Amino acid sequence: DGLRAATTVSTRSAYFSALRDVATTPQTLTRLTRIWRGEEQVPGLPLAEQDFIALAQALAVRGVPEWRAILQQQIQRTENSDRKARLQFVAPALSSDPAERDLFFASLADLANRRREPWVLDGLRSLHHPLRASGSVKYIQPSLALLEEIQRTGDIFFPKRWMDATLGGHRSPEAARIVRDFLDRAPLTYPDRLRRTILSSADDLFRASGRR
Repeated sequence: DGLRAATTVSTRSAYFSALRDVATTPQTLTRLTRIWRGEEQVPGLPLAEQDFIALAQALAVRGVPEWRAILQQQIQRTENSDRKARLQFVAPALSSDPAERDLFFASLADLANRRREPWVLDGLRSLHHPLRASGSVKYIQPSLALLEEIQRTGDIFFPKRWMDATLGGHRSPEAARIVRDFLDRAPLTYPDRLRRTILSSADDLFRASGRR
């Protein structure tokens, strides 16, 4: 309703982005797929290459039947070389195949695969998308275990962003327990800065799960 009633391009864009980010019903996902294919237009809202990439990612993480073809076609039709490379990097994290997602996460243990930190964070957010939280909770403990290395080898802000991307999609007591257990078992020499980073990133998780 808001999208139909919007009177400016910026407002339409905000409503459309919100619709894309919360869509779960078959009817809406079918409509978004038609828009991605160019079979349907959003009245008064021209879509740029970045919009189509975001649509392809949203459809893939929701596991629409054509998700793999959508990703492959979006990679092929992306003209900007940096965006193309970024989507190629993130694609395994968007996969509906758990084995592909496992391989993507395992690859992040290699420093060479963490050089493009924004790409890594994009992939982590896809792995830990709320719709996939039950399947991605297994990545939380190894992500915590990597945090000291992340601090040594990455940008000064990377540890916080790494934890935000890891925990942002989780709200379950199981996820909260994993974080609490890690902190409880950490040695006294564990860096206080990292402990505070974890607690800050986990705050919403603790509140939502009832574990404070």
